[in-house]
Amino acid sequence: MCVSAALRTAAGAEFLGAATESMTVLAGVLSIIQPDLYDVGMAGLSRLWADPSVVPTPVVLRDVLALWSTPFNGVSVISNRSTPLHRDCNSRKEWMDMLVALGMYNLGNLTVPGVGIEFVYNPGTVVGILGKVLQHGAECDGERACLAFYMRDKVQERLGLRVPTYHGV
Repeated sequence: MCVSAALRTAAGAEFLGAATESMTVLAGVLSIIQPDLYDVGMAGLSRLWADPSVVPTPVVLRDVLALWSTPFNGVSVISNRSTPLHRDCNSRKEWMDMLVALGMYNLGNLTVPGVGIEFVYNPGTVVGILGKVLQHGAECDGERACLAFYMRDKVQERLGLRVPTYHGV
């Protein structure tokens, strides 16, 4: 377990500072749509703050945690490309991922063929999805970025946190 190289830079700190409000809103959404996952994510942040020595760069971890404002412990940035149909591998099948569409374009779409749904996926759209279970893909024309927030299973295990499971039908 380590702090991402991208977050160890001044640009990483600037990004986290600029995204604080948006990441806090995503945390609020997660607390509503999957409260167990929100709780375990927040517990993970508390444990990391209490004992940053679990990573090789504890001082850097503290600096990042001071700016990190979401219970998710992972984020990927997808920039200026369509995303072919896929399933995500970083999370557990029971855990929601949050996708945030950003950019300057119109007519974006997010397809989830297993349930026969296609969403309008224009800038500002936020989607909670069981990304490991549901195959999904996105397309648009124009400048685009997607922020994909997720929980890494290995982080939860390493911190000794209980693993929330899906309680649905």
